[in-house]
Amino acid sequence: MGLSSVFRSRRRTTVAVGIAVAVAAGATVYATAYRDTRDKAVNVAFVLGGGTARQDTAAQGGELAIAGEFRGLAAGSDDTLYLFTQEDDGMVMWQRQKSGATKRIRISGMDDQTAEQAAVAPDGSVYLATGALWRVGPDGKAVQLIDPDCDSFSPSDAPLAKFCTSQVTGVTVAEDGTVYFGDEIVQGGRSSFVHRLRDNRVELVAGRQPKQGEALDRSNPSVRDGIDPPAGTSAKNVLVPAVWDAGWLASDAKGLYWRTGAGIVRLLPNGTLSPLLAARAPEKISAPKGPLEAMGRALDTTISPAKGTKRRGDLAATLPGSEVFYSDAGKAYSPPFSEEYRWGGNESPSQEKFLQNLVAGKAVYRVAAGEVSPVLLGAQAIAASGTTLYVAAESKAGTADDWSCAVVKVQLPESKN
Repeated sequence: MGLSSVFRSRRRTTVAVGIAVAVAAGATVYATAYRDTRDKAVNVAFVLGGGTARQDTAAQGGELAIAGEFRGLAAGSDDTLYLFTQEDDGMVMWQRQKSGATKRIRISGMDDQTAEQAAVAPDGSVYLATGALWRVGPDGKAVQLIDPDCDSFSPSDAPLAKFCTSQVTGVTVAEDGTVYFGDEIVQGGRSSFVHRLRDNRVELVAGRQPKQGEALDRSNPSVRDGIDPPAGTSAKNVLVPAVWDAGWLASDAKGLYWRTGAGIVRLLPNGTLSPLLAARAPEKISAPKGPLEAMGRALDTTISPAKGTKRRGDLAATLPGSEVFYSDAGKAYSPPFSEEYRWGGNESPSQEKFLQNLVAGKAVYRVAAGEVSPVLLGAQAIAASGTTLYVAAESKAGTADDWSCAVVKVQLPESKN
């Protein structure tokens, strides 16, 4: 049982009626229902986008209206945000500093690439996992580091120019500046891996290829250990065949986090694994009682496989509390109609309009003190910096081309860790 399925029973009859009325009568009826239930909302604050100023570099982040479709989100350790959007004539990187000062930077060398994950390096470069691996400099110049259009697939160590994989699925940058990426091979025995970039070389960190005839389900100890590893399990000995639902990465002071299909493992500095989400007993996870209320042990939790979505999910970690956040793409949600999981806070009229037309998105969950809890619904992507969780969202009003993007900061309780 995936966590996303338990939300279905949380909507009241009055909310369902409100949806039908809003669709028939227009936004005015909906806006009234939205305000009436604001006390049950997940509080967010717009920090980039959702405003009315267009392409005005003098405006602060939350004052801007950001046109285009969402393509990626990353947050630096200094709370600088990087939002990637696709406009009619190319890709744009929005850079928002902690002060609110914002730059709009045209990207050269890359167009219409959607990042599964993005991560910021200490020099201000942003790495994008789009199937390929890209690096976008502070000036907007993009360079493709890994091109999946190759023939000799192998997870072995190799010079960067000769490394070959089917798809890059995730990326993170550790505290020391090392770039790690998740990737997968789908031809000749599917499997997922973690590699790192070092001195212009690619080095294997975790995962292995299947042997001929080897089982690719949890009856195989190597597959089981990739989801729920016993203490001391070598990261290079596990087999992760759930390639479509694996490969997201995040990092904090304790090490790396790697989604391995139904679960998430921590890659420790000594090259071994420990479980974070282990899918031991999903039936023990309770229905959600409300935002950030515990549903059960993280070790019992499973992540739903992605269905009908181009973006498969995301993973982020906050410091110093070592809280881990992930998004489950098993189902898409329209948060304005989700009762207590709607988005609230003090919004301007333009921001409220943005929320009224929010595009359906993924559910986000938090792992803290060994327990899992829901956070909010409707995310396109998540990113974390310090103790702050950021969520990217899309809104669509009017014509098919009338898309806009925004990033909000989620109000979180103090960590229990």
